[in-house]
Amino acid sequence: MPSWTFLLVSLSAFWWAFQAVRLVRAAGSLPRMAAMPRETRPAWPRLSIVIPARNEATHLADAVQTRLAEGYPQLELVIVDDRSDDDTGAIADRLAAGDPRLAVVHVDALPDGWLGKVHAMQQGLARASGEWVLFSDADIHLAPGTLERVVAWAEREGVDHVAALPSVTARATLEPVLAGFFRMLTTLLRLPAIADPRSDVAAGSGAFNLVRRSALDRSPGLEWLKMEIADDFALGVMLKRSGARQAMVVGGRFVTLEFYPSYRMLVRSLERTGANVSAPVVIAVIALLVALELGWLVGFTQPGPATWLALATYVVAAATQFGASRWLGVPRWPALLPGVAIIPLGWALVRSALLAWRRGGVVWRDTFYPTAVVRAGMRLGRRQPKMGSSRSS
Repeated sequence: MPSWTFLLVSLSAFWWAFQAVRLVRAAGSLPRMAAMPRETRPAWPRLSIVIPARNEATHLADAVQTRLAEGYPQLELVIVDDRSDDDTGAIADRLAAGDPRLAVVHVDALPDGWLGKVHAMQQGLARASGEWVLFSDADIHLAPGTLERVVAWAEREGVDHVAALPSVTARATLEPVLAGFFRMLTTLLRLPAIADPRSDVAAGSGAFNLVRRSALDRSPGLEWLKMEIADDFALGVMLKRSGARQAMVVGGRFVTLEFYPSYRMLVRSLERTGANVSAPVVIAVIALLVALELGWLVGFTQPGPATWLALATYVVAAATQFGASRWLGVPRWPALLPGVAIIPLGWALVRSALLAWRRGGVVWRDTFYPTAVVRAGMRLGRRQPKMGSSRSS
């Protein structure tokens, strides 16, 4: 039996054991919206939902209706139509005409030095009047009572920023990718440390980033994030570095969305990440993850200790994937194929890096951004300015 076989299986076994431990810790520490009571109060703080939308005609009306019907007493919705060339703007205007709680901001041009989504968020924030602001993507659905539960819980716990993990549905062919993506997301990040003010671990969620306006005012602001592609995550990092109390919660049935309608759409969406890191680094990292996620398979090529270790690793991997899927409310049957998601996900990321290398940049929301501009605008890992210094530095 070649020594490299047992070594690779051992590394893969350690990797899956590491993920299993991370999952158990996260599942035992993260609050769940389902456990937050829906309170009755004589008065509620005003809450503004900011929805940046570009070419979202397919999803916008249904998703907005769930938020209007959500039941929060002091609710304001601000839809930002970001240079859409479909019926997004007309749908938003029609919805606003039928409900005074809804306002629409139309963005016709993108200023230099801004990413389209972050600029749309900034325009929506400028229009919003709430003490709390929820940044949420255009295709997110909220169940009745969601905001009352979360706002009451945040005020009771003294939390300034709540990021929610959504429950996601997908077509059957994409369910393994969906399940694997969320499992890796929740095990690679130390989720319990997000709520610890002594830790520098922070996070955000494009599906549900609820922020106390006063905490956002104490931060460098969205202008500092104007060229950050991972805007949702970077928002959480910026807020925590500014002293905001932060929490990650499990949304479950209260915050839902549909995964990409096709693998092609997923691949196209991930193209925007291609300029973040050089292609050789991306290829090396994906190769390592493939070895860790699927390395246990080589143990079945020859009988002996490696085979038994591979079998044990499969059991741990399947249990970890099943546990993560059950916890997050995503399909569970992909647990039969643990680790397989790294192949389509890895290919999409490698492809995005190679495209960015060939093009010299990335295209996002129909705007081209050179690699040098993207990397200069990245904020994750950079020191942020103190309040009172330039917000655009």
